[in-house]
Amino acid sequence: MRRKWVVLTAIAVGLMLGQTAWAGSAPAVVSITATVDSFAEWANASPAIVAADWSAHIGAVNQTQTVTKALTLYANVTITLTPTGSTNSGILTNGTDTLSTSYKITGDVTVPDAAYKVAGTAEGEFFATVPANTYTVTQVAGDGSYAVNLLVQAVSPDNRAPDSGDYTCGVTLTAGW
Repeated sequence: MRRKWVVLTAIAVGLMLGQTAWAGSAPAVVSITATVDSFAEWANASPAIVAADWSAHIGAVNQTQTVTKALTLYANVTITLTPTGSTNSGILTNGTDTLSTSYKITGDVTVPDAAYKVAGTAEGEFFATVPANTYTVTQVAGDGSYAVNLLVQAVSPDNRAPDSGDYTCGVTLTAGW
């Protein structure tokens, strides 16, 4: 009988301890917030157009060659793209010799260029400052990746042969909001 009493007491104590452990407290509900700032960044911050990217090399007077550089812009806000000429003011140059250089922007911009715009800062030119030549990329919720195509057109002079060699220039595309 004593053994039965010890076993029953042990079971009762176990149940009470179990009930105490099971009782616990009310659950804690944790609220979590993370902030994503507005931003825009290029998938490739240093893209390049090299000689092999062109449709062909220039080999004659008054010859036109073109190239398209596909760029990817990551953005979570509507942005304004502003082009500026950097190296050689955006004009293909070899020493003192130049090629007529024009540009256009296409892709996920609200008003893509229908025709090439000559490299320059005057009104209607690609690097125009007043009024500024800009392009809008409208943010689409849940998208975040936008195609921007920079098309370049090089034309050799119509009245003489340009010097042989590599012609270089640079363009900066600034994404702001």
